[in-house]
Amino acid sequence: MRWFLALFLSIGVSYADAPENARKLMVPFPVICTPGMTEMMGALTTDYAVHISMTFEESPITGIVVLHNPNTQTAAVLHISEARTCLVFSGRNLQMFERPEGMAPPKEQVEEFEES
Repeated sequence: MRWFLALFLSIGVSYADAPENARKLMVPFPVICTPGMTEMMGALTTDYAVHISMTFEESPITGIVVLHNPNTQTAAVLHISEARTCLVFSGRNLQMFERPEGMAPPKEQVEEFEES
């Protein structure tokens, strides 16, 4: 069976076999949202001194922002749309990882996102 997989919060679309024990779940969790990005970023940079470490598009109209503060080892993930910015996850004990040297390239190629 082929599964439609989105890589890390829908970076792009790839078709690959899912792990045998994979299940699709709807997991409810609370998020904090503001009407725009300015208010959220202002609060996070003032209160926690985080900075943007990476961004990527989830779709042509939504995106993800990853923030972190290496001094306090804290991090956060924001989901951004035209109507709102939401703090989805935040945490401490941040660890950064490098891709291992000599790691084989992926078997599946990421395709451009298309609205369905």
